[in-house]
Amino acid sequence: MARPNRQAERREEILAAAVGLIERHDLATLRIADIAAELGLTANAVRYYYRDMDHLLSELALRSDVRFYDDRLAIARSADDVRQRLALTIAAGLPSGPEDAEWRAIWRAVLAAGFELDERRDVQGIYHRQVGLYAQILTEGVDAGCFRLPTPARDVAMTLMSMEDYLGYRIVARDPEMDRATALRLMRDYAQLATGARLPATL
Repeated sequence: MARPNRQAERREEILAAAVGLIERHDLATLRIADIAAELGLTANAVRYYYRDMDHLLSELALRSDVRFYDDRLAIARSADDVRQRLALTIAAGLPSGPEDAEWRAIWRAVLAAGFELDERRDVQGIYHRQVGLYAQILTEGVDAGCFRLPTPARDVAMTLMSMEDYLGYRIVARDPEMDRATALRLMRDYAQLATGARLPATL
């Protein structure tokens, strides 16, 4: 049996290969064998880590917790000013541009879970954990006297997350009228209206 750290590395290699293949193939026809071939492995070697495509896609969807929760939490904690924390959190949630392969792959995997989120609590929780991150920053801003919210923090947080998801989708779907700068401006404008505070500009 592979050592634990090697197992983690192999899992990451498999997920990274899946991200690349999802960019080039129809997700509906992608098979474990395709991912194995990409890595020069047997299908059974991949199935040792991911028993089937549903399992692999579920893990890929949950990978969003690293980029959109863990990494953003670290970014937010790096800023002393709560207004900067909110601005940085917004910026970190959007794709870098239409070629952001990881963003595209993660959200294709999320959508592959279907429309029965009550039966997929793992995928359902992705959105709500990120809502909680926004709500925490908003509440801290109120407590610090920097934000004045006319509605509950969670309502503002859910609106920000919904904007982030949909505007991010428009970016990676290559909508010619939506780019990262426009999405940042729209989210920042809403956040300023919702908090009564001016937020620093971000890239």
